[in-house]
Amino acid sequence: MAEPSKTVLVVDDNEDNVELLARRLERKGYAVLRATGGRQALSMLGSSAVDLVILDVMMPEVTGLDVLRELRKTRSSADLPVIMATAQTDSDDIVRALDLGANDHVAKPIDFDVLLARIRAQLRDSLRPGSKPPSVAPAASALEAKYEMKDRIGTGGFGSVYRARHLALDTFVAVKVLHTHLLDSSAMRQRFTIEGISACRVKHPNAVSVLDAGTTAEGAPYLVMELLEGTTLQDELTRNGVLTVRRTAEIVIPVCEVLEAAHAAGVIHRDIKPGNIMLVRTPRGEMVKVLDFGIAKLVDEVFDSAVTANNQIVGSPHYMAPERLLARPSDARSDIYSVGAMLYQMLSARFAFGSGNTPLSQALRQLQGAVGIDRIRPDLPRSVVEVVMCCLSAEPERRPSLSEVAQTLRAAREHVEEVWPPRLHDVDPPGGATDLATASGYAKTLALVREAADSLADTRDAPPPKPREPTG
Repeated sequence: MAEPSKTVLVVDDNEDNVELLARRLERKGYAVLRATGGRQALSMLGSSAVDLVILDVMMPEVTGLDVLRELRKTRSSADLPVIMATAQTDSDDIVRALDLGANDHVAKPIDFDVLLARIRAQLRDSLRPGSKPPSVAPAASALEAKYEMKDRIGTGGFGSVYRARHLALDTFVAVKVLHTHLLDSSAMRQRFTIEGISACRVKHPNAVSVLDAGTTAEGAPYLVMELLEGTTLQDELTRNGVLTVRRTAEIVIPVCEVLEAAHAAGVIHRDIKPGNIMLVRTPRGEMVKVLDFGIAKLVDEVFDSAVTANNQIVGSPHYMAPERLLARPSDARSDIYSVGAMLYQMLSARFAFGSGNTPLSQALRQLQGAVGIDRIRPDLPRSVVEVVMCCLSAEPERRPSLSEVAQTLRAAREHVEEVWPPRLHDVDPPGGATDLATASGYAKTLALVREAADSLADTRDAPPPKPREPTG
């Protein structure tokens, strides 16, 4: 039975859907708030105590994804679970929602028993008996001798980030604290520790500097980092859609340079995407910073798969190399693939591939190859088209080096578009017909399916390896 104290916000632009679902939840003992639009939902979330949100994706003006994006600026997935409701075939929406911090999703028409089970599971996980949600207070109790904790400025899957003042130096820093609901997970604690080790290994002006580390009185590990003021590349893409070649080069060249330094230090980022590229405001102009080495792979670490034993993806599928989605061995060239996927999006305002709803289906789409970016945007320099498409090669050995990518972009920086915004042509992404049209293509794809399924089964069935202590 539900706890009467739990409050659920149901958001859908169809009033009948809202009322029907709300009444059924109320009969199960939940208190239910109702919203029939994104703006109304954000207003209610700002003024009412809510324990869980059921959020429709497709709504006019302010969509469910818009609401989720705003919500995750201040409330983590542990603070406030969000279950997205979407049409069963909208895998793109599902992937985008999970990338933005959704906890779960249900397909429409909604199976109420399934939804009820998922609500109960999320409410159990968000607040275990005796635990506390992430807040400034736990961090302050252990950090107050050195840092004065201020407001929370961001949150992610692993931790929340707070603005703080270094008391001795009278300077502001960012303090990242692992979510308290993850403290029981040794794997999450180790991954958080590896983030600090990885960041310290990478000595480069375009990498975020880690200044201090420790553990709070409640046992939560924390990192103290330089405080960055600015926006992410994802914000710029949301605002502008497509970027000029010059602007793309300004952003991606520093990314290539810091990744080269990271690879030389034995660190593979493994989650390069627009949300992890920060465009920082400084007195001397803009500075590009690469964020979140939280799932970085140290070269001497034993784990080498994007898919964990419980079949969760570690990383962002739209930007992830197929060898990682297929649980094959991967190396620094997987970062180059991610750079290519990001370049494709920056220059064409769309993902290089459609979205699969499983790691295997996503990998198979990528193995079939992306539509040539010049078919979408014919005004691009040939050299840029070639380097983007080579980065997206399914065969790692065919991908260019990061220095070659940077060199190509430097040479193309003087390119000036004759027409702006450019005309973008609609071309269907690869969806399965391309390589299945011939018997040989079908046989090749079927072999890949079998090989990948076996690989993923081995990953799930094998006992989890005991990780070695990180070095460095």
